[in-house]
Amino acid sequence: MVTGSDHFEALGMERKLDLSPETLRAHYDGRCQEAHPDAGGTAKGFDAVAEAYKALSSPARRLRHWLELFGIRVVEDGSLPPAVEERFGPVNALLQQASEIAERHREARSTLVRSLAEAEGISLQGRIVEARGELENAITAMVSVFKRFDESDPHEIREEAMELVRSLSFLERWEAQLRAAWAQAGCW
Repeated sequence: MVTGSDHFEALGMERKLDLSPETLRAHYDGRCQEAHPDAGGTAKGFDAVAEAYKALSSPARRLRHWLELFGIRVVEDGSLPPAVEERFGPVNALLQQASEIAERHREARSTLVRSLAEAEGISLQGRIVEARGELENAITAMVSVFKRFDESDPHEIREEAMELVRSLSFLERWEAQLRAAWAQAGCW
């Protein structure tokens, strides 16, 4: 997604991948105060700040944007990267189970069947929390290379960085799907 704008610049930041959520939030808050229409900014400027924050909050989108700023186009072919391949089965099984429980709950004709489905959903929540934790740990481990990337020529790490974008994209997507499944499993 090349937008023609530099999200780092929109938030008044250096083009660095290795940044903490706190640093990102501080820059976002500062720019929001400046760009807000009530403070003399424009709606377009405020929207640009919000989009920049959204993009840079995601490690996958941040890395993709950083590469694109250096003229490196990231193409995803949809195939599962080897670095995350072993996680697909367990995540998919949890999502499938959550979907089946939700379906049973929706189609329940009696309070007993509905209650049994609710109990299964609540039981599933613990396993979903554990799986989300594992995904978050994997994301953190992968993001640990951002410091090295910041010190490197983007064209020299191009292939590694593009593979990392793909891996992070899958992990972030699965984490979001598990978050939604967790909410669904406990909130009927």
